[in-house]
Amino acid sequence: MNLENVKRRSQVIKRIRAFFDDQGFLEMHTPRLVALPGQEPHLDPLWTEVHSPSLQATSYKLQAGLITSPEYAMKRLLAEGLDKIYDLGSCFRDGEPWDGTHDPEFLLLEWYRRDAGLEELMKDTEEMIRYVASSLLITHYSLLSQPFRRLTVSEAMKQYANVDLEPLLDDREALAQVVIEHGQTVQPTDTWDDLFFKIFLSEVEPSLGWNDDRTAFQPTFLYNYPASMAALARKDSKDQRFALRTELYIGDLELANGFAELADPVEQRKRFQEERELRRSLGKNTWPLDERFLKALPSMGNAAGMAFGVDRLVMLLAGASSINDVIPFSAREKFVPEEE
Repeated sequence: MNLENVKRRSQVIKRIRAFFDDQGFLEMHTPRLVALPGQEPHLDPLWTEVHSPSLQATSYKLQAGLITSPEYAMKRLLAEGLDKIYDLGSCFRDGEPWDGTHDPEFLLLEWYRRDAGLEELMKDTEEMIRYVASSLLITHYSLLSQPFRRLTVSEAMKQYANVDLEPLLDDREALAQVVIEHGQTVQPTDTWDDLFFKIFLSEVEPSLGWNDDRTAFQPTFLYNYPASMAALARKDSKDQRFALRTELYIGDLELANGFAELADPVEQRKRFQEERELRRSLGKNTWPLDERFLKALPSMGNAAGMAFGVDRLVMLLAGASSINDVIPFSAREKFVPEEE
């Protein structure tokens, strides 16, 4: 723990709240303990039980999960009629590496807008980061001197890996051949997404948040992902092969992930069922779909939402190399015994 960074974290949190409050957003405090967490195949909730003597007629013990994101509750609030809302609080994810950018408990900011899309999300994100950095008198991280760059996934694959992505969409065998040509192995069990990430993670992602010679940050929004990579996002009306999803990279950090939100309950149910089957195939636990969430979707309207890693922003602004240096008590400090 670094106390100066912990103090800066507190300042960042205050300024984030000030930014969204000034923009007319309402802060929500949604549940952290829920019966039905998200279905994402690669995000695992932490589980516990709740007990109540009043439930003895049915079951004294009920399974409960700590949320990986407040997304479901926030969308239900939009469906109730709220327009501009944000949630700033702890979230929990099990099974991720303690690699300096992850912790089982982390601070997540999510905000949602009605009648909005990716452009509004990217604008909010850029303005919020500039506001926080400038109010903390941080000017040497290339966050204030230039507009944040915007690249489609297809443009990034072409620029950094020399891969023309569009002809490869939904063609696993063609993509597998490209992966082999890039010096990587292909397993029979690899899905199209698995093959995509073999190139993306090794050749594209490391360059996204930097200028060409890696001497300065170049904040970059990546958007329009292949449709299979955004289970809660609308598809692009101009090209259904892509989904309206965006991520933000600055330096080596991925800070934000946002969607133009899917409001079709039939399509969302289908995607949830596909995700649940993928969890089963990976040997992971599954649970019922959240029927209240699905029922609320049509009332949500044309909305967009962004999830933003606050601890990673603090790392960036503090010049810290590890999340352990910016949160008061990291998992490593809480769970790994001190050496004698």
